[in-house]
Amino acid sequence: MESAILNAALDQLAEVGYLRLTMEGVAAAAQTGKAALYRRWPGKEELIADALEHVLPVPADMPVHDNIRDDLMELMGCYQRIVDVSRGTAFQVLKQDGEQSKDLMRDVVRERVVNPLRRQLLAALERGVERGDVRASAATSTCAEIGPAMVMYRCTIDAESLTDDFLTELVDNVLLPAVRA
Repeated sequence: MESAILNAALDQLAEVGYLRLTMEGVAAAAQTGKAALYRRWPGKEELIADALEHVLPVPADMPVHDNIRDDLMELMGCYQRIVDVSRGTAFQVLKQDGEQSKDLMRDVVRERVVNPLRRQLLAALERGVERGDVRASAATSTCAEIGPAMVMYRCTIDAESLTDDFLTELVDNVLLPAVRA
């Protein structure tokens, strides 16, 4: 039942957004009573935070490749999987009009997704410097944020999906020219 509720919460978040999401709507979508929700979660913020925790993978250590392009493709692919499993809602909670969404949900996304991937991107750039395919001045947190920023923009402003073609274009035409030695 808990899994059905958490999935219904994500479906509702994707469908109606945070502001219009209600415990009643989630209960109806999960085919249960709202009392069942309130026994476990005091409000929609806690419910959504748990739903995100439920589906968001903790990015594991990525395979290390022998070139920066493959490392970047692997890491950007992780963002694609996160968007897919969260039905696009993971980054929606960080969106500007998400000011009404609370810090708890943002913290879940930052701690489960954003910060681990940022660290892995920086590590990939540092490995690239050691191999000679990334210039030393590009192994910075700012350069490591370019790809995630484009993904965030795509998911929140353009509301378009993260296709394989988009990720390839992002890596080949934006990220690599920005960091290559």
